[in-house]
Amino acid sequence: MKLFAVGLVVVLNLAFGSGEVASVLKVCSRSDPQLSQCITNVVDMIRPNIASGDYGPGRKAPGLDPYPIAQMKIDHGASFKCNLDDVVIEGVSKFEIKKIRQNIPEKGFNITVRLPTTFVHGKYDLNMNILLLQLTGKGPFNLTLENTLVNFKIRYFLEPKDGKEYLKFLPIDLRFKFDKAQFYLKNLFNGDPTLEQIGNQAINANPHILLEEVRPSMEAHLKKSLTAVANKVVENSTEQELLPP
Repeated sequence: MKLFAVGLVVVLNLAFGSGEVASVLKVCSRSDPQLSQCITNVVDMIRPNIASGDYGPGRKAPGLDPYPIAQMKIDHGASFKCNLDDVVIEGVSKFEIKKIRQNIPEKGFNITVRLPTTFVHGKYDLNMNILLLQLTGKGPFNLTLENTLVNFKIRYFLEPKDGKEYLKFLPIDLRFKFDKAQFYLKNLFNGDPTLEQIGNQAINANPHILLEEVRPSMEAHLKKSLTAVANKVVENSTEQELLPP
């Protein structure tokens, strides 16, 4: 059964072994005693497809690495306002699969992946209170994330049409769990070099304060994008085609 391959398709913008993309992906059997290793081998084989979004004739999707986010706006009142523009996330295709759990009766999967190192850059406009400092600035930013975990909850349903049942995915749920992080915001305090250094030191003394503010917006953008990609990949495919006995 191609069950686990489909789970990877949904979360990580992979293609699976049906139709035009059969040559792209090796199928892993649920009864394979080395299932985890099989899945790892499949993922390693198609990392270039994940990055480019090209899974063969008739199966194109947005590339996952680099991953662009045009704009994020966070407004929590006077204590925190931040606009992020032209954001680019790099390194997503270097993920490592940590855990896969299936729930066939409920038509779902829980998947955990680790991102060893991820680079984020773009433009920021920030007004933030941190450690008795009022941080303000506008300009380019860089963020390096290490050892980030992403937990996915994936559920699908069957949509009857023309006597067949087509597989479609419910909105994908995902959660980031950040570990190490290092920010650099250029032009803090209008580019004063001393104050800029002090401001970045204050942020990096506890970078999770800023990360937790922007995390919900990042998750919301990725949920929407990955759900759309997943449903595009399985468009006009039945459960029997995707999940044969």
